[in-house]
Amino acid sequence: MKKAFVENFLAGSYSLLLHLVLVVLLVIGLESTSTPQLASDPSVEIVQATVLDENLVEREMAQLEQREKQQREAEQERQQKLEEKLEQTQEELARQEQEYLDMQQRAELEKKQREKEAEAEKQRIQELEKQRELEEQRRQEAEAERKRIEEQKRQAELERQRIEQEKQKAEAERQRIEEAKRKAEAERQRIEEEKRKAEAERQRIEEEKRKAEAERKRLEEEKRKAEEEAKRRAEEERKRAEAEAKRKAEEEAKRKAEAERQAAEAALQRQLEQEQQERDARRVQGVVDQYSIMIKQRVKRYWIRPVNSESGLQVTLRVSLLPGGDVKSVTIVKSSGNPLFDRSAESAVYKAAPLPQPSDPKAAEALRDFQFIFKPE
Repeated sequence: MKKAFVENFLAGSYSLLLHLVLVVLLVIGLESTSTPQLASDPSVEIVQATVLDENLVEREMAQLEQREKQQREAEQERQQKLEEKLEQTQEELARQEQEYLDMQQRAELEKKQREKEAEAEKQRIQELEKQRELEEQRRQEAEAERKRIEEQKRQAELERQRIEQEKQKAEAERQRIEEAKRKAEAERQRIEEEKRKAEAERQRIEEEKRKAEAERKRLEEEKRKAEEEAKRRAEEERKRAEAEAKRKAEEEAKRKAEAERQAAEAALQRQLEQEQQERDARRVQGVVDQYSIMIKQRVKRYWIRPVNSESGLQVTLRVSLLPGGDVKSVTIVKSSGNPLFDRSAESAVYKAAPLPQPSDPKAAEALRDFQFIFKPE
């Protein structure tokens, strides 16, 4: 709209200027036919100089109009290319954003499927771990895709800023054209000064001035409409900015939801690991208790009752074993009060070596150094 206004204003100015030149030429022609003079008359030379000056102005105006037309055509072609490039960039961003949303939906469906499998397969801990790792890998891929899309959006914003700079350059070019127009207006005023000398045609020139005033009012009306159009576009731009802010807020909410989901998965994993550790501890303790009974029975078989020992005695022993069940050392933790009974129990442990050892590595490690109460009766 602004470009059309400038073009119309320049066209009107050129038209008015041409009319004024023609009027001056007509006045000079009438004077020359009504009052013939000798070739040596100074007024004839003035008229000829004026005609030559007006022809020069007319040629310069034609050249200026041709240059302005070429610049307008070049500017229109450049603006069209910029708009096409911006439209292509926006379409590409929309396509990539849709791909990202589809990827999020697929990730959500896969998450629900994993939750069902975890509920149905609680005992298969290793399989659940593999699925969790797979989900983590996919999440990382989705996050990488999201960052790539955000980078493309940033590049698009840089492109938009570059286009805005191009628009500013176009505005500077428009101002240069306005300066040329002002110079043309100054030339028109000079011609108006020449026109005032033609007193015989003053009334007709006044009529032309009234027409020029009507044209000026028409141009002012177009300018007002152009300003209203600019305000309307500014309002649309503001609404688009609000929509963009809303979209960014939604993306932030999605990011927080994703962080909460990851925290929940981590908590679930810690709970599963803790349950697994508790189950392992109970299993190991069961194996240790079972083998403790076997060790006590084996030691009892190798125990020889001391002479004159009392019944019901018991001693607490600490036993350290080597790999394979051989006894490394035996220490009396709590004596029975009878040194002979204590030594007989200690000797029975050494004789019973190698002691039974479980195949479970954790249970075997627990039995490397243990205590038990030896009470043969």
